[in-house]
Amino acid sequence: MTETQSSPPAFLTERLTATAMACLRTCPLQYWHRYEQRLIKGEERRALKLGTAYHLGQHLHHMGWSDEDAINYAAGCYSEAEQLDFHTVRSILAGHFWRYRDDGFTMIAPEMVFEIQLVNPESGAPSRTFHLAGKIDVIVQLPDGRHAVQEYKTASDDLGPDSQYWLRLRKDPQISLYYLAARALGYEVQTIIYDVARKPSIAPRQIPLLDEAGLKVVLDAAGDRVLTKQGKPRQTGDSELGYVLQTREETPEEFGKRFLDDIAERPEFYLARREVPRLEDDLRLFQADVWQQAKYLMWCRRSGHWFASPSRFTCPWCDYADLCLQSIQVADGQVPVGYTRVADPHPELSIDPRIAQMKSE
Repeated sequence: MTETQSSPPAFLTERLTATAMACLRTCPLQYWHRYEQRLIKGEERRALKLGTAYHLGQHLHHMGWSDEDAINYAAGCYSEAEQLDFHTVRSILAGHFWRYRDDGFTMIAPEMVFEIQLVNPESGAPSRTFHLAGKIDVIVQLPDGRHAVQEYKTASDDLGPDSQYWLRLRKDPQISLYYLAARALGYEVQTIIYDVARKPSIAPRQIPLLDEAGLKVVLDAAGDRVLTKQGKPRQTGDSELGYVLQTREETPEEFGKRFLDDIAERPEFYLARREVPRLEDDLRLFQADVWQQAKYLMWCRRSGHWFASPSRFTCPWCDYADLCLQSIQVADGQVPVGYTRVADPHPELSIDPRIAQMKSE
């Protein structure tokens, strides 16, 4: 079924990124909204904002900033209403800096935006329409002397050694793209280091209120303090008897400290690094795959057909589900309520202005 028919708008970007290609594979209609029409929802998703702040903190640390300065600046993107995320990012960064302080990695090149040719795998000729783009987090020298692309990620997945998360990376096209890009930039990398930080598995909790003596307060249905048979203040609630333990919500700062303590107690649960190698056959397969994706994208543009791929695994997180699932047609140039049109559909390639200034000095 054809979901949208349109002529290609004149402002199409010719950069293909790993994020854009993943979007096209997931749902062509989602790609049309996001990259052809450049529509985004008014608010940045919470998970994306956390990842952006985390990457910024890592980059500043590589640039020589102290732990404290890098953490403070990275978390500075959050408002007073976002204090829980503010302290979450601070704890993740602090935990990572602590765990890997003496890892023996040497920075060779910090964050780099790249653009490389998209090459026909059969003829070797470059594409006249597209080129590949992305941003490498950092290139490092490992303790054994090899050079590697180090890729930072935040995730909610299990990071244990037998987790499927690591198996999926063997097929992740983004890794192949970064490998080829590093080579094109003149860095003879031999592997990829995937550096993953897990988001909190704990949540803010209720904290018992204490009296002047440091004892918990339990009240009955009438609001009176409940005492034991010995005349001492009861320390546990009982729903059947109507005894309620008095509590308050944990503050964001308290949660951040508890989260950091949790990282310190079980760092392997929250922080993991794995080497993800790439064989020459992997790179050739990637080049063939991305060339086919580019051809498919050109077909979509020429035909004006952008198909939806509804799925319970993708629709709940799609910014355009409310348009697609209700069959709301969006014409070229139209901006639906709740959306805005951006000049650049690839915000992941932008560099923080303060960092750009540092690089120019």
